[in-house]
Amino acid sequence: MSTYLLVHGAWDGGYVWKEVAAILRRAGHDVYMPSLTGLGERTHLAHPGIGLDTFIQDIVGVLQYEQLEDVILVGHSFSGMVITGVAEQAPDRIKHLVYVDAMVPRNGESVATLSAPYLGRAYRTDPDGNIMPFIAPRDPSDPRKSPMPTRSYMQTLTVSNEQAARIPRTYIEPLDNPDSWPMSTFFRQMAMRAKEAGWQHLTMEQGGHWLMKTQPVRLSEILLSV
Repeated sequence: MSTYLLVHGAWDGGYVWKEVAAILRRAGHDVYMPSLTGLGERTHLAHPGIGLDTFIQDIVGVLQYEQLEDVILVGHSFSGMVITGVAEQAPDRIKHLVYVDAMVPRNGESVATLSAPYLGRAYRTDPDGNIMPFIAPRDPSDPRKSPMPTRSYMQTLTVSNEQAARIPRTYIEPLDNPDSWPMSTFFRQMAMRAKEAGWQHLTMEQGGHWLMKTQPVRLSEILLSV
């Protein structure tokens, strides 16, 4: 039996992993899928002071209070930042890191610095030129998506823990992200980083960015294989 800790991406909540979690549990594994502070069912806790460090502590807290060991820690999209930060703080509790079309940060990088070449002007400003405290969901048609605190995009990540660097890592790349999506090129670059670092690199022909929703069975099969 393995223990999976699934971390959602920007604007989402733990609910995006529902189908994958059900498949993993039917296979006999323990699964946790928390929502980060201010997102999902915790959107009522949102405030401008939430940063990347808050999200990292959310997941470190799950590891500590659930007394989890040998965890397969999975991050989607934005939460490549989160799981990398968690590994820095609690490497002894993690058996494997899995990046699902996710950010692969290096020391001193933030979401803002990573995505700037691809998004252009990513942050809305008020009439006085001040950056707005929240970033609205890019898909306003989904009522379950919540605004992201801008601070979580601006905070840099320290990556320097040698023990964390030894944790095995897998990158899962969908090959059909549309060229019309501004972030397609970005995530292809993230997959390239993973390959250059010698990580296990797996691909899925179809499914797009939100593989846990479009291809839950195939994604679960891959997660079971790691």
